Amino acid sequence: MQLSDRIGRRLKLHDLHVLVTVVQARSMSKAAALLNTGQSAISRSIAELDHAVGVRLLERNPRGVEPTEHGRALLSGGAAAFDELRQAVKNIEFLNDPTAGDVRIGCNQHLATSFVPAIIDRLSLRYPRIVFQVAATLAEELHRELIERNVDLLVTRRLGTPADERLRFELLFEDSNVVVAGAQNPLARRRRAGGFFACWLAWPLPFRACVIARRCLLMQRRLPRPP
Repeated sequence: MQLSDRIGRRLKLHDLHVLVTVVQARSMSKAAALLNTGQSAISRSIAELDHAVGVRLLERNPRGVEPTEHGRALLSGGAAAFDELRQAVKNIEFLNDPTAGDVRIGCNQHLATSFVPAIIDRLSLRYPRIVFQVAATLAEELHRELIERNVDLLVTRRLGTPADERLRFELLFEDSNVVVAGAQNPLARRRRAGGFFACWLAWPLPFRACVIARRCLLMQRRLPRPP
């Protein structure tokens, strides 16, 4: 019998859930308590999984029960399968009632305190039964959060063309960076505040991990000092 046939006929979602719980608890007895069942039932589920895939999935060591290399591979695929099922259930709930549900939005700290709350306020008036959750983090982490489906969508600056074909961008608005200076600043006396002069003045910038700060520092390193 082919491996795919064994998986289709014998691998059960319940057994996968048991495997995940055992690995998280690092103990079959603790997993049994968490799942409100007996340890023999836990052992039986793990044995059936071992038989279905034809390899051992767990091993014991001084730290407790841990997955083997094969077990980690199955856990990775199992997590994706459970995530797909959760998404399918959400899709069914949306089809049943498009005006209710949860929406998880990822964005940076600046948008989380400006543009995104304004949009949420407007949408909440139209759809009061939708619950909005905002996850504010660094731009570099937003893509990973979306791929891992920790958020449903991103509101962020588009940085290049995404390599992942599963992602689709929709332009919301065009934004530009401007130079703001006080009336006594040397830039206020210049008709054109070019990067050659402006980059060598003292500027309050975000922390170095921020995309804008890194761009400004990179520009400064590329340009010579003004006379």
